[in-house]
Amino acid sequence: MEKLTGMAVVAVVVCAGLIGCSKKEETPSSPPAAAPAAAPAAAPAPAPAAAAPKVQPGKWQAITEMSGPMGQQALAGMEQAFKTMTPEQKKAANLDNAKVEGGKLVQEMCITPEMAGKTLQSLADAQLKNMPGCSPADVKSEGNKESMRFSCGDGKMSMDLEAVYVSPTENTVTSKMDMGGQGMTTTVTSKRVGDC
Repeated sequence: MEKLTGMAVVAVVVCAGLIGCSKKEETPSSPPAAAPAAAPAAAPAPAPAAAAPKVQPGKWQAITEMSGPMGQQALAGMEQAFKTMTPEQKKAANLDNAKVEGGKLVQEMCITPEMAGKTLQSLADAQLKNMPGCSPADVKSEGNKESMRFSCGDGKMSMDLEAVYVSPTENTVTSKMDMGGQGMTTTVTSKRVGDC
Protein backbone atom coordinates (compact mmCIF):
# COMPACT_ATOMS: atom_id res chain seq x y z
CA MET A 1 0.00 0.00 0.00
CA GLU A 2 2.83 2.39 0.84
CA LYS A 3 4.47 1.85 -2.59
CA LEU A 4 1.10 2.30 -4.31
CA THR A 5 0.44 5.54 -2.45
CA GLY A 6 3.93 6.78 -3.28
CA MET A 7 3.45 6.11 -7.00
CA ALA A 8 0.01 7.77 -6.87
CA VAL A 9 1.55 10.84 -5.27
CA VAL A 10 4.18 10.87 -8.04
CA ALA A 11 1.43 10.66 -10.67
CA VAL A 12 -0.50 13.52 -9.07
CA VAL A 13 2.60 15.66 -8.60
CA VAL A 14 3.62 15.13 -12.23
CA CYS A 15 0.09 15.96 -13.42
CA ALA A 16 -0.39 18.90 -11.09
CA GLY A 17 3.04 20.22 -11.96
CA LEU A 18 1.87 20.49 -15.54
CA ILE A 19 -0.54 23.23 -14.57
CA GLY A 20 2.47 25.50 -14.61
CA CYS A 21 3.97 24.17 -17.81
CA SER A 22 4.41 26.06 -21.04
CA LYS A 23 5.62 24.94 -24.45
CA LYS A 24 8.04 27.88 -24.55
CA GLU A 25 11.64 26.72 -24.96
CA GLU A 26 14.06 27.77 -22.26
CA THR A 27 17.39 29.09 -23.41
CA PRO A 28 20.17 30.65 -21.38
CA SER A 29 19.83 33.90 -23.34
CA SER A 30 16.06 34.19 -22.75
CA PRO A 31 14.98 36.71 -20.14
CA PRO A 32 12.81 35.36 -17.32
CA ALA A 33 9.08 35.28 -18.03
CA ALA A 34 7.11 38.22 -16.68
CA ALA A 35 3.53 38.26 -15.49
CA PRO A 36 1.20 39.44 -18.24
CA ALA A 37 -0.26 42.90 -17.74
CA ALA A 38 -4.02 43.22 -17.45
CA ALA A 39 -5.46 44.38 -20.75
CA PRO A 40 -8.86 45.74 -21.71
CA ALA A 41 -11.19 43.16 -23.27
CA ALA A 42 -10.95 44.80 -26.71
CA ALA A 43 -7.14 44.96 -26.74
CA PRO A 44 -5.38 43.20 -29.62
CA ALA A 45 -3.72 39.88 -28.93
CA PRO A 46 -0.18 40.24 -27.53
CA ALA A 47 2.74 38.29 -29.06
CA PRO A 48 2.28 35.63 -31.76
CA ALA A 49 0.71 32.35 -30.61
CA ALA A 50 4.01 30.46 -30.91
CA ALA A 51 5.58 32.64 -28.20
CA ALA A 52 2.53 32.74 -25.92
CA PRO A 53 2.73 30.63 -22.76
CA LYS A 54 0.19 27.83 -22.53
CA VAL A 55 -0.52 28.69 -18.90
CA GLN A 56 -1.28 32.08 -17.36
CA PRO A 57 0.29 32.76 -13.95
CA GLY A 58 -2.10 33.13 -11.01
CA LYS A 59 -4.11 31.06 -8.54
CA TRP A 60 -5.17 27.72 -10.01
CA GLN A 61 -7.55 25.02 -8.81
CA ALA A 62 -6.88 21.41 -9.81
CA ILE A 63 -9.43 18.62 -9.39
CA THR A 64 -7.95 15.14 -9.68
CA GLU A 65 -10.02 12.03 -10.37
CA MET A 66 -8.48 8.57 -10.17
CA SER A 67 -10.01 5.45 -11.70
CA GLY A 68 -9.02 1.89 -12.49
CA PRO A 69 -8.09 -0.96 -10.19
CA MET A 70 -5.67 1.18 -8.18
CA GLY A 71 -7.43 4.57 -8.38
CA GLN A 72 -9.76 4.65 -5.39
CA GLN A 73 -7.29 2.65 -3.30
CA ALA A 74 -4.60 5.22 -4.11
CA LEU A 75 -6.95 8.11 -3.27
CA ALA A 76 -7.80 6.54 0.10
CA GLY A 77 -4.07 6.01 0.72
CA MET A 78 -3.35 9.65 -0.10
CA GLU A 79 -6.08 10.82 2.25
CA GLN A 80 -4.50 8.73 5.00
CA ALA A 81 -1.00 9.97 4.10
CA PHE A 82 -2.17 13.61 4.38
CA LYS A 83 -2.91 12.93 8.04
CA THR A 84 0.69 11.92 8.75
CA MET A 85 2.61 14.27 6.42
CA THR A 86 4.29 17.26 7.99
CA PRO A 87 3.47 20.69 6.55
CA GLU A 88 6.98 20.73 5.04
CA GLN A 89 6.40 17.37 3.30
CA LYS A 90 3.06 18.59 1.92
CA LYS A 91 4.66 21.79 0.66
CA ALA A 92 7.56 19.93 -0.96
CA ALA A 93 5.06 17.69 -2.80
CA ASN A 94 2.95 20.73 -3.80
CA LEU A 95 0.09 19.30 -1.73
CA ASP A 96 -0.05 21.88 1.08
CA ASN A 97 -3.51 23.09 -0.03
CA ALA A 98 -4.84 19.67 -1.01
CA LYS A 99 -7.78 17.73 0.38
CA VAL A 100 -9.84 14.73 -0.62
CA GLU A 101 -13.42 15.79 -1.21
CA GLY A 102 -16.23 13.80 -2.83
CA GLY A 103 -13.87 11.07 -4.01
CA LYS A 104 -11.60 13.61 -5.74
CA LEU A 105 -8.37 15.34 -4.80
CA VAL A 106 -8.92 19.11 -4.79
CA GLN A 107 -6.03 21.53 -4.49
CA GLU A 108 -5.23 25.17 -5.11
CA MET A 109 -1.81 26.52 -5.92
CA CYS A 110 -0.14 29.70 -7.02
CA ILE A 111 1.48 29.46 -10.45
CA THR A 112 4.27 32.02 -10.70
CA PRO A 113 5.49 33.47 -14.02
CA GLU A 114 8.62 31.30 -13.61
CA MET A 115 6.50 28.15 -13.19
CA ALA A 116 4.29 29.08 -16.16
CA GLY A 117 7.42 29.40 -18.30
CA LYS A 118 8.69 25.89 -17.61
CA THR A 119 8.55 23.30 -20.35
CA LEU A 120 7.01 19.85 -20.01
CA GLN A 121 10.47 18.39 -20.57
CA SER A 122 12.00 20.41 -17.71
CA LEU A 123 9.16 19.38 -15.36
CA ALA A 124 9.54 15.73 -16.31
CA ASP A 125 13.31 15.86 -15.89
CA ALA A 126 12.94 17.45 -12.44
CA GLN A 127 10.51 14.74 -11.28
CA LEU A 128 12.37 11.79 -12.80
CA LYS A 129 15.80 12.74 -11.43
CA ASN A 130 14.44 11.76 -7.99
CA MET A 131 13.17 8.42 -9.27
CA PRO A 132 16.10 6.02 -9.79
CA GLY A 133 15.58 3.34 -12.42
CA CYS A 134 13.29 5.46 -14.61
CA SER A 135 13.83 6.08 -18.30
CA PRO A 136 14.13 9.63 -19.59
CA ALA A 137 10.75 11.05 -20.56
CA ASP A 138 9.78 10.94 -24.23
CA VAL A 139 8.01 14.29 -24.67
CA LYS A 140 6.11 15.32 -27.80
CA SER A 141 4.22 18.51 -28.64
CA GLU A 142 1.58 19.20 -31.30
CA GLY A 143 -0.69 22.24 -31.34
CA ASN A 144 -2.45 22.63 -27.99
CA LYS A 145 -1.46 19.11 -26.86
CA GLU A 146 1.65 17.69 -25.26
CA SER A 147 2.37 14.08 -24.40
CA MET A 148 4.93 12.28 -22.32
CA ARG A 149 5.87 8.65 -21.76
CA PHE A 150 8.32 7.09 -19.32
CA SER A 151 8.84 3.81 -17.51
CA CYS A 152 10.58 2.68 -14.34
CA GLY A 153 11.99 -0.58 -13.00
CA ASP A 154 12.63 -2.23 -16.36
CA GLY A 155 9.08 -1.49 -17.47
CA LYS A 156 7.40 -2.66 -14.26
CA MET A 157 5.77 0.77 -14.07
CA SER A 158 4.94 2.91 -17.07
CA MET A 159 3.12 6.19 -17.50
CA ASP A 160 1.58 7.80 -20.56
CA LEU A 161 0.41 11.36 -20.14
CA GLU A 162 -1.44 13.84 -22.35
CA ALA A 163 -1.95 17.51 -21.58
CA VAL A 164 -4.60 19.48 -23.48
CA TYR A 165 -4.42 23.25 -23.12
CA VAL A 166 -7.98 24.48 -23.74
CA SER A 167 -6.83 28.06 -23.10
CA PRO A 168 -4.14 29.81 -21.01
CA THR A 169 -6.59 29.59 -18.07
CA GLU A 170 -7.82 25.99 -18.45
CA ASN A 171 -6.23 22.61 -19.12
CA THR A 172 -6.74 18.90 -18.65
CA VAL A 173 -3.98 16.38 -17.99
CA THR A 174 -4.73 12.67 -18.29
CA SER A 175 -2.21 10.04 -17.25
CA LYS A 176 -2.44 6.29 -17.56
CA MET A 177 -0.17 4.39 -15.23
CA ASP A 178 0.42 0.65 -15.37
CA MET A 179 2.16 -1.01 -12.46
CA GLY A 180 2.61 -4.75 -12.64
CA GLY A 181 -0.54 -5.25 -14.69
CA GLN A 182 -2.67 -2.99 -12.49
CA GLY A 183 -3.76 0.24 -14.05
CA MET A 184 -4.84 3.66 -12.91
CA THR A 185 -6.09 6.60 -14.95
CA THR A 186 -5.67 10.03 -13.40
CA THR A 187 -7.42 13.07 -14.86
CA VAL A 188 -6.51 16.51 -13.54
CA THR A 189 -8.83 19.31 -14.65
CA SER A 190 -7.33 22.68 -13.87
CA LYS A 191 -8.50 26.24 -14.18
CA ARG A 192 -7.22 29.64 -13.18
CA VAL A 193 -9.44 31.04 -10.42
CA GLY A 194 -7.80 34.41 -9.77
CA ASP A 195 -4.63 36.17 -8.74
CA CYS A 196 -2.24 34.93 -6.07
